[in-house]
Amino acid sequence: MTIGIGKSRSLLPFFVFLLDFYSLAAQSNSPDSISQHTQKVEQALRASDRAGAEREYRQIVALDPENGQAWTGLGVLLYGEGKSSDAVAALEHALRVDPGAKNAEIFLGLSEAGLNDCGKAVPRLNRYFASEPAGKLGHLIGLTLLECEAEAPDPLPAIQTVGRLKQLYPGDEDVLYHSAELYTRLWNQNADELMTKHPDSYRVHQLAGEVYEAKNDYDQAIREYTLALERKPDLPQMHYRIGQLYLHQDSEEVDDKAMKEFLLEKSIDPDSAVTDLAMAGIEMHRHNLDKAKPLYQEAARLDPGLVESQVGLARILLEEHDPASAGQLLQAVVAEHPDSAEAHYVLMLAYRGQKKMTEAAEQMSIFNRLQTERDESFQNKMNALLNGKSAAVGATQK
Repeated sequence: MTIGIGKSRSLLPFFVFLLDFYSLAAQSNSPDSISQHTQKVEQALRASDRAGAEREYRQIVALDPENGQAWTGLGVLLYGEGKSSDAVAALEHALRVDPGAKNAEIFLGLSEAGLNDCGKAVPRLNRYFASEPAGKLGHLIGLTLLECEAEAPDPLPAIQTVGRLKQLYPGDEDVLYHSAELYTRLWNQNADELMTKHPDSYRVHQLAGEVYEAKNDYDQAIREYTLALERKPDLPQMHYRIGQLYLHQDSEEVDDKAMKEFLLEKSIDPDSAVTDLAMAGIEMHRHNLDKAKPLYQEAARLDPGLVESQVGLARILLEEHDPASAGQLLQAVVAEHPDSAEAHYVLMLAYRGQKKMTEAAEQMSIFNRLQTERDESFQNKMNALLNGKSAAVGATQK
């Protein structure tokens, strides 16, 4: 294992972490020579001259070996330069001088992690990650701690650290990256254990079906989902997923095949709102508005947050030549769900039906933007899914 957080050290304003040590120069009992070297440390740090700062720190500790602040400053600087082994030596010296030096212990833990000595690093970093406020140092502590914990046999500490990182740094790209890396590793480990211990279980076939579905290999996905149902006939969502896969195929019979699967799904899970929604979509495709409408209504009743059911009802109102009622319904939908591209598109149609061309153009612009964002997001998610799951395919083929 290699702790990779050090790769981002060049981005850290280390002089901020070292400001505490500038006070050395102001100490009245400091010899003039130490004060001069301390001033030069400050000048070097402000100029991003790490080599110069290291040289001056070494001059200070040579003159005053019991200067804990200087040893800590030197250790922090060495850590920032990627010299973890030298940093450990300096920071351990700092703690011998002052066992309560917080920064010395934090950066000792970071340096130990840089040497892959996580057994020592984790307790130190845990002690301060729990109390360190959100900021650059807390960010560094948390990510380093996560990298250490992610390699441990017990995943719970790493999962807990991810949770706190997401709470402290929502949307942070480094936190999201390392979170995805952790969950991918756990997925692979558990999938491997599943296939090893239960090679012919319904869960293995379900997993294989998801892999093939992600690769758009619909025939193989249907085959695997069918094998899963043979082993567990009451498995929820399988008939629904098979039905959705049929709708992706190019055949005159796809609606009938899909509807059969959806009806089977409802017999297993009567409260499946998405299944009602899917059947409503088929009836709309068949122009059976009288059958589609109650299905949309049932989907909305089962899941009031299912935007597509409200949009479907609005489409029926448009088919019934009532754009005003459709527009009123959709205005409420987009107010609650502003990121629904489909809702904005159908609202555009409703405005056109009312001859409100300015409002229609505005909705079309929003639709185009959301559609572009959704396509890009979908492709990114699909790539991640394929990278994470493709290793499972070979082990599940029959």
